[in-house]
Amino acid sequence: MLPDGETWAVGYFVNASFHEETLVEHFDGSTWTVVPAPSPGARQNLLYGVAAISPCDVWAVGGFQDSNDLWHPLGLHWDGSKWSRVHADEPGATGNVLYALSASGGGLFATGQQAGTRFPGKPLVERWNGEELEVVPSPGDAAATDITLGITVSDGTATVVGDRENSVAPYTTFVTAGDAGGLRSVSTPNVGAGENDLFAAATAGDGSTWAVGWLIDPSTGNHNTLVEHGVHGVWSIVDSPNPNQSNGDNGLSSVARIPGCGLWAVGLTTNDDGNNAALILHHQ
Repeated sequence: MLPDGETWAVGYFVNASFHEETLVEHFDGSTWTVVPAPSPGARQNLLYGVAAISPCDVWAVGGFQDSNDLWHPLGLHWDGSKWSRVHADEPGATGNVLYALSASGGGLFATGQQAGTRFPGKPLVERWNGEELEVVPSPGDAAATDITLGITVSDGTATVVGDRENSVAPYTTFVTAGDAGGLRSVSTPNVGAGENDLFAAATAGDGSTWAVGWLIDPSTGNHNTLVEHGVHGVWSIVDSPNPNQSNGDNGLSSVARIPGCGLWAVGLTTNDDGNNAALILHHQ
């Protein structure tokens, strides 16, 4: 969202041939309208993230699937009049996709996943260098798949969050941080012996980093909210609400800072009838 209330949203729609095409919508302060955007893939075209720097500088990322079922990263740019595709590096031999992006005065970074010819998969982090989205060196685990799902950028430094999967243990939290020269692994806590996942990150007004997601309680099988706070590279768990915890699941999928209004996180909870309902958390 831009300061004047102008907002962009991205996703996909299914066409008459049952293929997914990119969907971009724009809110001018009073009305939402669909804005045409490229869909280069013969099978699927999906957008997952959008970042608006100014009314004439908006970015979106995702992935597209060609006629051979191979996935490619998709980067789009709005120049004030039209959406155009930008080139993105493809380091993964059997597929690449971008899930999220973030921009600040120090640059624009995107994150996702690349696939090789065998397990494990590797994280994918790319940065706009003025001409294309180029790969930023990012650490991976030779015995595990690292899935990077959220990113926040501040003063040219990117913090990437997600989860790590291997064949013998549940998912655990995964964080890397760094600049255009490369990222480094950051130690993060996990709650209990069940799965822990981070889906999104945001930078607070004080420069610290917040990440949100969910964890699984092995004793019940239910999901609970997970909030972690990073200060100068040191991460800790922060207690977070789990409404109607005894009825089912709670989880957080996104977090954002609104200047002057603190941090807001959204996700899902289970209502009194046992159905999913919206969950909104606020931290001032």
